[in-house]
Amino acid sequence: MADVVSSVVDKEFTYKWTKEQTAQFIKLRAENDHLFTGAKNSAAVAWRRILEKMDLLGKISLFQAKKKWDNLQRKYKVSKDCKCHRTGEGVSRKSTAATWPWFVQMDEVLGQRPSNNTPVLIASISEDSAAVADQHEKPAPPAAHRKRVYDHELLQLMKEDMQFQRESEERRAQESRERMDRVFSLLERMVDKQ
Repeated sequence: MADVVSSVVDKEFTYKWTKEQTAQFIKLRAENDHLFTGAKNSAAVAWRRILEKMDLLGKISLFQAKKKWDNLQRKYKVSKDCKCHRTGEGVSRKSTAATWPWFVQMDEVLGQRPSNNTPVLIASISEDSAAVADQHEKPAPPAAHRKRVYDHELLQLMKEDMQFQRESEERRAQESRERMDRVFSLLERMVDKQ
């Protein structure tokens, strides 16, 4: 009985990613980077959106998606540190930028992010010509309007997420009741046979 339960648990919580899915996952994570604001539950909403686009919601949990991304980031950093090795193998036979298949795609996403090692910028034009250039630029829309639009979108995503969670909980409760009914009917049959 314990073997059956453990095999069900293993099948339920493990998922083998294909190369195409990993590539799509990296691409969608980059496209939805703006959703990962650091605000409470924003990452859950963003991971749910990515998994929905990949048709993996229900096969992969939000935690597993986050873990996959964390592992890709960690591997990217290790590979980036070892990219000077052109032999194809880094320290302790770890893959390098030359051998890791996701390095280029991850570098496009993470390599463009600002780092703590910011360069020092020195003005190369005089202040007079900079003032003339500033006069020709269009004014940006008010920040308050952009924030309201973004807040509305985030609120809508959070509402959808809460609805999805409610439906998932109801579905799990129904499945649990059905399982318990099956167990009870099996037990009743066993008792009747004895």
